[in-house]
Amino acid sequence: MSFSILISKDSPNSLKILLVLGRYLPFKNAGIENYTHTLVRKLIENKFAVQVAVLESESVKSYLYENVQVIPLKNGYISFSRLLENEDFDICHFQEYSGPNGINLKWFQTAKTYCSKVFFTFHLPYLTCYKNDFRYNGIEDCNNFSSSSRCVKCIIATKLNFQKSNFSIRNFSINLLTHLVQRSAKINGLNDRIQQRKEELKKLIEVCNNIFIYADWFKKILNKNGYTSSAIVKIPYVTNQAYAITFPEALGTKNKILFVGRIEKQKGLFLLCKAMNLIKENLELDVFGNVVDESYNEKCRSEYAYNFKGTLPLNNLLKELDQYDFLVMPSVFTEMYSMMIKDAFNYKLPVIASSAKGNADVIKEGKNGFIFNYGDDKDLAKVIEYAYDLKQKGWKPQFETNSSPVNDWKQILSYYKRDSIVSEK
Repeated sequence: MSFSILISKDSPNSLKILLVLGRYLPFKNAGIENYTHTLVRKLIENKFAVQVAVLESESVKSYLYENVQVIPLKNGYISFSRLLENEDFDICHFQEYSGPNGINLKWFQTAKTYCSKVFFTFHLPYLTCYKNDFRYNGIEDCNNFSSSSRCVKCIIATKLNFQKSNFSIRNFSINLLTHLVQRSAKINGLNDRIQQRKEELKKLIEVCNNIFIYADWFKKILNKNGYTSSAIVKIPYVTNQAYAITFPEALGTKNKILFVGRIEKQKGLFLLCKAMNLIKENLELDVFGNVVDESYNEKCRSEYAYNFKGTLPLNNLLKELDQYDFLVMPSVFTEMYSMMIKDAFNYKLPVIASSAKGNADVIKEGKNGFIFNYGDDKDLAKVIEYAYDLKQKGWKPQFETNSSPVNDWKQILSYYKRDSIVSEK
């Protein structure tokens, strides 16, 4: 079963658009889902006919979420291809890429057969860094994912936890081990998988009319590694300005900090819990998010007794931000450009974040927030104490923007122009 949205033929935007991702609201409430929902509502507001298709859903039937029509693909690719065959979509816009058993290259190629245009938004660094952290040997910032031999050395170092070794010993050991095992079946297989990912990324870019990227750092890395197609375009990163409210100017400190994110290793909650035990200040930590890894959650709770708040709809969560002094983002993986950071800035809440790519690009030290060393709980504790010391002395964050929400949306919506679709049909 699918829904049909009736749009007048006189409407200048009477196009049918399908957005595709893994899961959707209300069953999953994270950055990709909220970003996609904001985009969908803006498209509907501008008289486009929009449907959302999801690979996984707690609902077995099509459902409405805030007037957005969501279609579960119960049989995965088979359901997806039938949907495209039965509906005359002008644009298929993918929001996720999940590999062999999920939304993969075959889906994009099928969409190309049925739709005038295929779009893809990079929310995560799919098909680039094998470990998804852009940390060479686990400790050094890295911009190179095109050298298979370099990637293999990095993976070996991570598997054997060499990042904790002396620098010279570590590098000698990695080079020796790589030389000894480079002819092994496992290493050859790893090399093959890295090469396959590079070829897959190339084909993905070729099949898409546009690849949307909202993080400057990621577009630069793609270009540096040889992916320079004109299909790759930088777009503004927008959030739902309709939720914006004005808070009175905060007086003094509240001694409360905030963590928002999935409760799993990549988001770094355990690192923050360790840091909280090192802080002399009497602070409260509130945690909002869904528990993805129960054993990890128990590990975090045993380390530090934070206040677990569960999940809230985004608009309700944003109204809580005035209760906190800082948002803390202790990510131990790469953030493309965290939607929560963007929202925090919109609500005048400074951010303390790890030096992971994505965070370091948008946080201006001492202005809108503070950066701590990647994966370092001791440095995180020091930075939190430093930030509070400044705040108690009268420090006020500065939030600057060179963009206009109206102009940003105008630029994004320009890619869905009817004239460009009709001319290619």
